[in-house]
Parts: sequence; C-alpha cells; structure tokens
Amino acid sequence: MMRQMKVFVLVGLLSVIMVAPATAGGLYFGAKTGPMIVDSSMVKTDPTNVGVMVGYELGVVVGDLALEGEFTTSTSDGEYKSGFGKFNLDTIAAYLAFRTAGPIYLKAKGGFLQVDEDGSSDTGASYGVGVGLGVGIVQVELEYTQTSVDPSLSFLSVGVQF
Repeated sequence: MMRQMKVFVLVGLLSVIMVAPATAGGLYFGAKTGPMIVDSSMVKTDPTNVGVMVGYELGVVVGDLALEGEFTTSTSDGEYKSGFGKFNLDTIAAYLAFRTAGPIYLKAKGGFLQVDEDGSSDTGASYGVGVGLGVGIVQVELEYTQTSVDPSLSFLSVGVQF
C-alpha cells in the first residue's frame, strides 16, 4: 500500500512538472525540516525529518490558494523510553493550502497524509497552520501540522520555498 501511494503521488507531482512550461507562473518548490513530535509518554527523543515539496498556486484575490505535495523522511531516529529501540517516520502528503496576501502572511492547509513507521503505514486526514515571510522570490514559513492518523503525532517545521 505504501509503495502504491508513493507511486500515485510521484505521478501526480511529475504531471505538475511536465505542464510547468505552460503554467510556469504558479509552480513553486520548497524544502522543510523539523521535529516529528510524538507522544511524550512513550518517546524519549523525537525523530527529525527533512522534506521536499512542490506546489501550484491557483490564485485568489485576497490571497493564494494552492495545491501542495510533500515528502519527508527521518534524518535522525526517534527513541522509545521503554527500551524498544529506535524508530523513524516517513511521510507523503497532498494538501490544499491558503496563504493570506502580504509580505507577512498566514497559512492554513488541509489534506491527506500517509505515515510510514518502520514499514508499517497508515493514511488519514491532516491539517496545519503557519506563518510566513516573503523576501523577494523566497518565502520562509514556520508551520505546525497535525494528523488524524495518530493524534499524538505532529510536525513542527521551518521551510523555504521559491
């Protein structure tokens, strides 16, 4: 199931890239990093994830409506308190995002996320909020994302997009 979901998202992202020359004005790319915050009663240390994203701005008068896809993977493993060892989390997601207008803006997003924890995967709804700062063609965002897959799992990230 995880492999099938990755293939569907990859095909979708490649489709967006293939039509980029015709619609280059709305396409953007980014990178993000931060801790995957897991239930503190079970976990000694949280894993740190790094990811990439691709989006396409659909445009709205009072802000920007966009479709976004992202993939993150653990660069440092988390560790259980009980001594069961270490674990990592990989995510793949598709969102509808809204950003308010202005150089300092607010962001809200909702969509679907698949979490793969050491070979076991779950899919569910996901939503997030953030704040960003646009400097020239680069935007820097601080974002908090929550998932319904596991209510004790969230992602606090800082990212850049261009």
